[in-house]
Amino acid sequence: MNAPHDRSAMQAELALVMESPEFVRSPVLRRLLEYLVQQTAAGNGERLKAYQIAVEGLGRDDSFDPQSDSYPRVQVGRLRKMLDLHYAGLSPEQAAGRQRIVIPVGHYNVTLVPLAEPAPVPGPSPVAAPDGLSAAEEGAGPMDSSGAQPGLAGDRLTPLPADPEGIDRGWALWAVGILALLALAYVVWQVARPDDGEEAARRDMRSQLAHVNITTDPVAGNDDLNTAAQIAEMHLQRFEMLAVSTGSHNDVDNGDSPREYALLVRGAPGNDGTRGGPIFLTLRHTASGTTLWSYEIDRKGSPMAAPDIEQAIGTGISTIARSGGVIIQHQRKLLGQDVSPGYPCLVQYDGFRQRRAPEKRQMLEQCLARSLQAYPDEPLLLQALSYMELSRPQRAQPAPLAASERGRELAEAALQYDSKSALAQIAVARSAWVRGNCPRSIAFSRRAVESNPLEPDTLSLAGSFLLSCGDPVGAEPVLERARSMNEQPGGYQISSLVITRVINGKPKAALDLALLADSPELEAQPNFLLARALALAANGRIDEARKNWAQLEKSVGAKPGTPPADVLATFTISPYFGRRMLAEAEATGLLPIPG
Repeated sequence: MNAPHDRSAMQAELALVMESPEFVRSPVLRRLLEYLVQQTAAGNGERLKAYQIAVEGLGRDDSFDPQSDSYPRVQVGRLRKMLDLHYAGLSPEQAAGRQRIVIPVGHYNVTLVPLAEPAPVPGPSPVAAPDGLSAAEEGAGPMDSSGAQPGLAGDRLTPLPADPEGIDRGWALWAVGILALLALAYVVWQVARPDDGEEAARRDMRSQLAHVNITTDPVAGNDDLNTAAQIAEMHLQRFEMLAVSTGSHNDVDNGDSPREYALLVRGAPGNDGTRGGPIFLTLRHTASGTTLWSYEIDRKGSPMAAPDIEQAIGTGISTIARSGGVIIQHQRKLLGQDVSPGYPCLVQYDGFRQRRAPEKRQMLEQCLARSLQAYPDEPLLLQALSYMELSRPQRAQPAPLAASERGRELAEAALQYDSKSALAQIAVARSAWVRGNCPRSIAFSRRAVESNPLEPDTLSLAGSFLLSCGDPVGAEPVLERARSMNEQPGGYQISSLVITRVINGKPKAALDLALLADSPELEAQPNFLLARALALAANGRIDEARKNWAQLEKSVGAKPGTPPADVLATFTISPYFGRRMLAEAEATGLLPIPG
C-alpha cells in the first residue's frame, strides 16, 4: 500500500464506497473507514492498535482502556459486514473495473482485492493478532489439517519458510505459547488477588447493580441473532446502573436474585422462509419469571449490520435501561422505601431526579452520604451527590441550580475515577455551566452525548447546556433526539427545545411544541413561560405573548414594570443566556426595544 498508484486506487475506491446509502446513513462507520484507509495509505496499517483506533478513529477519550472495552473491535467487525453489504449490492455494471476494500480478519489494516475474488482471511500466524483478537472473536473460518484456512491466497498467507539463521520455528511457537500461559496466569492472579482501596470499593458497588444476562433462542443462535445480541450488549454497557453479560458468561457475582434479569433475543424467518425476518427482544425478571417488556424490530429483509437496525435495537435498550426505565422502575417497586447504602439509595435518587419531590431531599442526602462512606470512590455516588449540592434550594432564587464548590469537587472526583462515565461527564458539564465556564460545559456536554446517546436525561441536559452557552445549532439535534426517546419530557427539556427552535428560525415548530406541552405543572415554571412567550411572539401573537410574560413576572415574584433584564436574572443561570433571551424577546416584539 505504499506505492503511489495503490494509494490512489484506495482513495478512489473509498470515494465510491462513501457515496453508498449504507455509509451515508452511518457516520461512525464512515469516519472509521476513512481513518483506516488514511493510516494504511501512510504505511501505519500493520501497527494499528485498538487504543489508537478508539481515540483517533472513533473519537473516544484518551483515557480509553482497550483491555476492558471492546468498542473498537465491535465497530471494526460491523465495518466488515457493512463493506460486505455494500459490495453484495452492486450490479454487474457498478462492479465493472472496481476493486473491493477489505479489512482482513485479525487485522486493522486495509487492503484492495479484485472485486471478483473473495475477501482474504489470514490463517494463524506466529504473531498474535492485534490487541489479542482471537479467531473466534473475529469470526475466522475453519482450518485444514495444515493449520491454514482453505481456499485462501496471497503472499501473506503462504507458509513461512525455514528461518535462514537456522532458528527452529516450532521451538519459537512453543516458547510463545508458554509466554501466553504465563501472561494468562498473571491476569488471573490480578483478578483474584485481594483488592485494596478504591478497587475494592468499585467492585463491591458493582456487585450490587441490577444485572442483565443476554441469551439467544436457540442458545447457539445464528449469525443474525448473535449479532443482535452483540449490539444489545454494546448498548447496555453504556448504562452505568446496570451490569451486563452474555450467554453463560457472567462477570458480575450478584447473588441478590431480585436484581437479576434476562434479555432474550429471538428471531423469525422472513416471508420467503429465509433470514431477514423480525427480531424479538424480551426482558424477564429471573426470580419471578415475569415478562416485563417485549419489543419487535421489523427488519423488512435488512441485514443486521444496517444502521437503522442498530438504531432500532438501541431505542429498545434505552427503554429498559435508562433513568426511569423499565428495570429501575421495577427495582423501585421491589425495594419500596429501602434507603440502604449503595444501590438501593441510587434507585431512590433516580426517582428523586424524575419527580424532584422536595420532602425526600433530606432523607436522600443522608443515604447518599452514608453510601459514599461505604464506597468512597464510586462515580455513581459522587455524581449524584454533586447534583444534590448544585440543586440545593436557594432563598428567593427560582433557578434550579446554583454554583457550589462542593458540587464542583464531587463532579470532578467522579470524572477522575471514571473518565468514560457519561454521568460523570454530564456532572462536570453541569458544574461548569452553573459557574459560567461555558467552554468546559460545552466540551463535556458533547463528550457525554457521545458516551451515551441513548439516555434521554443526559441528552436533555447536554442540549440545554449547549443552548445556554451559545450553541443553539448544536443543541437542536441533541434535544430533538432526547424528545423522540422520552414520552414525558421534563419542563426544562421542552423549554430548551422550544427556545432552540425559535432561535434557529423555526417559529411554527416552536409554537406547536409549546402549545402541545401546555399543562398546569408547566405553568409554574419560569423557563417554560419564557419559551412559550417567545414562541407566541415569533408567530406574531404579541398580545398572547405579553400575557405570558406577565405570568412569568408573577411566577418569579417580580412586580409589573420590573426591567426585563432583572426579571430574567431571577431564574436564568448563564449570564450569556439571559442576554440572549433579552435580545430574542426584543427581536420577536415580545418586549419593546429600549429607546
